[in-house]
Amino acid sequence: MINTAYCYMCDQDVDVIIKKEIEVHCLKGADVRCEVENVYCQKCGAQVYIPMINDRNLDCINLAYREQHGIITIHEIEELLERYDIGAKPLAHLLGWGEVTIIRYLKGQIPDRIHSDTLRTLNDPRVFASIFDQNQQMLTSVAKKKVSEALRSLLDIHSPEKIKVSNLLSAYNDKPDICNGYTNFDLEKLIQVILYFALLEGAVYITKMNKLLWYSDMLHYKRTGNMAITGLSYKHNYHGPTPKWYDFLYGSLQDVYITLIDDEFGTKIIPLKEALTTNLSEEEMNVLDTVAQKFRGWNASKISKYSHKEKAYRENSHNDFIPFTFAQELSLS
Repeated sequence: MINTAYCYMCDQDVDVIIKKEIEVHCLKGADVRCEVENVYCQKCGAQVYIPMINDRNLDCINLAYREQHGIITIHEIEELLERYDIGAKPLAHLLGWGEVTIIRYLKGQIPDRIHSDTLRTLNDPRVFASIFDQNQQMLTSVAKKKVSEALRSLLDIHSPEKIKVSNLLSAYNDKPDICNGYTNFDLEKLIQVILYFALLEGAVYITKMNKLLWYSDMLHYKRTGNMAITGLSYKHNYHGPTPKWYDFLYGSLQDVYITLIDDEFGTKIIPLKEALTTNLSEEEMNVLDTVAQKFRGWNASKISKYSHKEKAYRENSHNDFIPFTFAQELSLS
């Protein structure tokens, strides 16, 4: 914390005050509005120059310009180098740029739009891999090996299956509460439950699958008194209880675990894989068996009408989350 500094007006060291102020500066012919720190003499009120704060303000102006004009930042460039385990000079060679181009950017020089956009496209490992395949002869054998290993790992993470799984885990990452049966979202168990029901019948309409999931989670909570199976939360819908964002849920599993087929009656879920139930406990399997036996052969309309009779459905309004406190009133036991 700076409390004193030399004031040219007073010609002595004085107590100073630092104020955060909004200013407009001209950078590369454009006005840049940003917050800076200015230092003032508490004796005469004159502005005091402190090199460290001035440098910090210049960094703020530089960053504000980049943000306002969509130019890549120094931090983003550093992340790219780390991500692909490549140095500034080798990356410049790979892109066909001057050897010190990226080094200058790392020291604070602002890239032009074309260079900035090119660097931004490298965030996609598939784009980087394409450029690497074309120009890898520009790198040393050591650099090629490092980049190859980094790309191999990144391309695996960015495979369609991994991306879908990541999106699901992010979307359903809710804290355990009464709306999800105090259960963390468990994607592996959810997939196993869906495949279990789909394989039993060969194909299950989404409307019916929504009810099978709800009854399974509710019944397990009823039997254990404190835990569901999947960690899904359910909403009051016209056709009965449905998992939150169920269209997104099934869409994310499509072509990996299930196929979705539309017909005149709705959308059917067809399994693509065997139902490995290794993650399901004996108690959870007993619940699934009970639900499957109860609703075997029922169509979507019949199970929907049945769910409408449940107290959990009758005492909640459209689009409300259905709390698991109603589990004890469930018709199944």
